[in-house]
Amino acid sequence: MNQRALWIVLLVALAGRLALLAAAWSHPERLLAPDSRSYVELSDSLAEDGTFRRDGRAEIFRTPGYPAFLLVGVPFGRYWVPAAALVQIAADVLLVYLTYLLGCVLCDRGAGLWAAAFQALSIVAAVASVRVLSDSLYAMGLTLSVLLVCLHFRTLRWWPLLTGAVVAGGACYFRPVGIAAASIVTIALLLGRPGLRRAAAFAGIVACVLAPWVVRNYAAARYVGFSSFATDSAYFFAVPELISQTQGIRAADARRQARVQARQYELEHPDLPPGPAAHHRARAVRQAILQQPGTYATIHLKQSGGFWLPGASDVAAIAGLARPERGTIDVLHAEGLAAAVNHYFGGNPPAVLLAAPLVAICILGYLAAAGGALIGAVKTRLRPGAAAWMLVALVVVSALLPGPSGLPRYRVAITPLLSLAAGLGVVNIWRWRTGRRTDNAE
Repeated sequence: MNQRALWIVLLVALAGRLALLAAAWSHPERLLAPDSRSYVELSDSLAEDGTFRRDGRAEIFRTPGYPAFLLVGVPFGRYWVPAAALVQIAADVLLVYLTYLLGCVLCDRGAGLWAAAFQALSIVAAVASVRVLSDSLYAMGLTLSVLLVCLHFRTLRWWPLLTGAVVAGGACYFRPVGIAAASIVTIALLLGRPGLRRAAAFAGIVACVLAPWVVRNYAAARYVGFSSFATDSAYFFAVPELISQTQGIRAADARRQARVQARQYELEHPDLPPGPAAHHRARAVRQAILQQPGTYATIHLKQSGGFWLPGASDVAAIAGLARPERGTIDVLHAEGLAAAVNHYFGGNPPAVLLAAPLVAICILGYLAAAGGALIGAVKTRLRPGAAAWMLVALVVVSALLPGPSGLPRYRVAITPLLSLAAGLGVVNIWRWRTGRRTDNAE
């Protein structure tokens, strides 16, 4: 029965994602986001001469994983967007199955099946599977790594740990934020048993996987590090929010000023490669935040809520019922959720009607996870220990890292963990209501 239900869940996931792709088949531009342009340019650079350059300069912000993946669309000419989306859809259906396996390893098949169902219906996951963005493939890599490490916690075998480390390092090439996730896993291994030796093995393998790109960055751009994404994101998004709040100017104007200042520095130092300029921006970020750490921390925490928004508006945009409007996040921060919704949809009733049930599904998942957590405080299927704390830390850190630039798409990576929490919630609530005992996870 469980196997048949699992196949139904996988088919539902596939059908929903194919329906999204079909809605944009004649308008592939709907599958492009603002960040897509940079990925495409870097993919073209790889295809044309094997370099990783943008605007004539070595790229240190993006990493080569997703641009290299986009090369799968080259043989399909002008149909490269749908071709890449089809591969991503297949990978995302596999992610639904990995979510099921994660539930089986940590809990039981019932929780795994419900987790897979929530993942199959996830709005942000479905949208990410068809968009020309790295989120979906990174989510698959992170989830596979977490699954392998959890299997190691359960069996103490070495092969899942070592394989998980290789996968975790590879996932960083799709999104460098994976380094933070790998750090959390390392700490969890250090706190678990037997501890130091296994944590060192995991961290060492991840470092070896990342090392070639660190060497490349220094050789090509004199940049020390794997990617400038963290400090550059803070320079162009977080610090402008701080300036906006403290100097009384619009956030959009502060971001524009940051871009002008960065460009001015490059013009004043024309012979400098990208690395020193990135380090200069990093110093500016540290200086700005250290001058007002309390104010920045308040802004960062207060504006992290965008991470938890349902993301239903993206479905409407892909379906052609709404046109994504720039500045929605600014409206959200300044005027609140209701004003941001009105700004985005512009009073378009069909788009609102489409979004309503999708929002309801998202809220249902949150409620299931919260309800299951309350019951699980007394009776839980997720065995307390290093693995459980690792999953909690991954969710919390992922939610807090984006800060003012937080968008629903950044939730894609930890959506399988949220789906697991929701699935566990349904199982806990059902067994609590029926008085059934929990079975061992085998």
